[in-house]
Amino acid sequence: MRKEDHQGKVSKVSASEIEEAIDDSYLDTTFFQKAGESENVHFSSVIKEIEGEDEKTYLVKIRPPLFFLHGLLSNISRALSGIKNTKIMDNEEWLKREVEHFKELYPEMSADYVQHDNAFLMEKIDGEVAKKVLCSSDIEPSKKSEVICEMADALKLLHEKGKYHGEPNTSNCIIDEEGEVYWIDFETQYDESLTDLEKRARDLEQLLLSVLVSFREEGEIGMEDNEIIEIIFDEYGDEDVLSLIKEDTSFPLVGPHRIFQFSSDSLIRFYQAQWNIMDYLGNNWNIDLEGNWDFEFEEVFDLSS
Repeated sequence: MRKEDHQGKVSKVSASEIEEAIDDSYLDTTFFQKAGESENVHFSSVIKEIEGEDEKTYLVKIRPPLFFLHGLLSNISRALSGIKNTKIMDNEEWLKREVEHFKELYPEMSADYVQHDNAFLMEKIDGEVAKKVLCSSDIEPSKKSEVICEMADALKLLHEKGKYHGEPNTSNCIIDEEGEVYWIDFETQYDESLTDLEKRARDLEQLLLSVLVSFREEGEIGMEDNEIIEIIFDEYGDEDVLSLIKEDTSFPLVGPHRIFQFSSDSLIRFYQAQWNIMDYLGNNWNIDLEGNWDFEFEEVFDLSS
């Protein structure tokens, strides 16, 4: 795949440096590392920094060959978890989604194709991953509350542009020094059987869980889980999406993919957060795990006795 029509912004970075970064990426592994264990290695890509001729820092995001095995296993795990989203396996489709989303959401920043079918170039966002901000003991609880509000608002703005993320968690979000939120890593897509409203609802559900499990204990920032959920819902504010979540939630949170994705600090906290979300939604459990579970909470646990 050649991308000669998209080379204007790439000229800010030496073609030979891009080539070297891509060659170096084959020595890195993405298979045995979780996102966040390395600044340059993520679930399914390797990221290399390059200094541009304009004195800005750029990132080359690369899919090494090992991605295809990792992506296949990731998608099997998602299917077993009943999650209707998948990693995009086709590189051309992946590149198009990543570059177009970034350009449309952040037109003031550079992002473009390079002369490789497994890499693209983007301007580096100066900031910290949201998970690191929320977990930091050096940041005041009030500041963390602001970050949560900004994340919900940024997700709403993304949806208002007719886009959805696919996996909007605290590891796919950058907070800059001014508190601005940038969603990154648009390499996951929902099943086309879902409506746009359902895709937005799934995005918001994932954000809820990801924010809650960022804290090792409930109440860590002076708010209980139900208060954090309320803040996110209030900030997001789209009544159609909120109604769908509250009235018809199918929360496939117990499968292997969710456990791998969100329980690195504490499995107990992972399940506590799920329970609190369902409790907030009215205890109406409708858990879809390979279509096997479909029950009302109070039918299984008789709370009247």
